[in-house]
Amino acid sequence: MTLLFLLVAALAGGVVLLYEKRLKEENIAKLQNYLAQVVRDERLLEREKMTRVMDLFTQNRYKIEDMQGRILTVSRREFSVGAALMWFAVGGIGLVVYLAYYYFKRPEILRADLQTGEIHG
Repeated sequence: MTLLFLLVAALAGGVVLLYEKRLKEENIAKLQNYLAQVVRDERLLEREKMTRVMDLFTQNRYKIEDMQGRILTVSRREFSVGAALMWFAVGGIGLVVYLAYYYFKRPEILRADLQTGEIHG
């Protein structure tokens, strides 16, 4: 019975992991669309554009790391429920391994080009 539970947890983790990946791609596409709209808006001053772009990233839980010229660098560390479920399927002790991994992993870094409105991962 326990083995069946762990197998179901692993399968559920795989499904959730795929869903999280698709959701992440959709969210980055939405961020890029909004960024492109703000960059192309001629009615806004440069200062207002910067404020909106920074608000966009901070509202989406990104930490603003650096600004060099027209490139804004942001980062975010994401917790993956799918990966946690898959690690949990390794006898339960794997969840502790994933939590340690999450704590020490590097955040995802995105670079937003404020001239073209593109986001590079």
